[in-house]
Amino acid sequence: MSAYEAHFRVWRGDQDGGGLKDFHVEVNDGEVVLDIVHRLQATQAPDLAVRWNCKAGKCGSCSAEVNGRPRLLCMTRMSVFERNETITITPLRAFPVVRDLVTDVSFNYTKAREVPSFVPRRGSVRANTGCGRRTWGGRRSSASASSASCARTPAMWCGTSRRTRRRSPGRGS
Repeated sequence: MSAYEAHFRVWRGDQDGGGLKDFHVEVNDGEVVLDIVHRLQATQAPDLAVRWNCKAGKCGSCSAEVNGRPRLLCMTRMSVFERNETITITPLRAFPVVRDLVTDVSFNYTKAREVPSFVPRRGSVRANTGCGRRTWGGRRSSASASSASCARTPAMWCGTSRRTRRRSPGRGS
């Protein structure tokens, strides 16, 4: 496969309103939608507002609706779309729009602060249940529970081929 030109419709505007704007942009093999949005910023719309952070599908910052469905822009591969398909990117409907694809997600942070942190019972044994899940007395920690609520762990990380990290000598037990 080689590079091709795709048709994008990207929502532009703010809390007072806006609309979809058409773009034609080059797409290369292996790219995700976030790569295309960055190319749009670099070549055609330098003022396009988009939020992203990890580009690994963990933080959820790049959430938007792609063709009407909520998606992580960093995890949505361009190969899932037909080459002649128009790809529409809009901000998430569940949150108020700040500008373009950026939404106000402060509600999430407010609610997260209201949830009490998990504190293990005194004397409970800390166990590693695999695949990054830490438990104390059979209960998941707040850190692993909160990260699990934000993103799914790819199945390939949970397989038997997963290497366990060993602690270097002298770094505690």
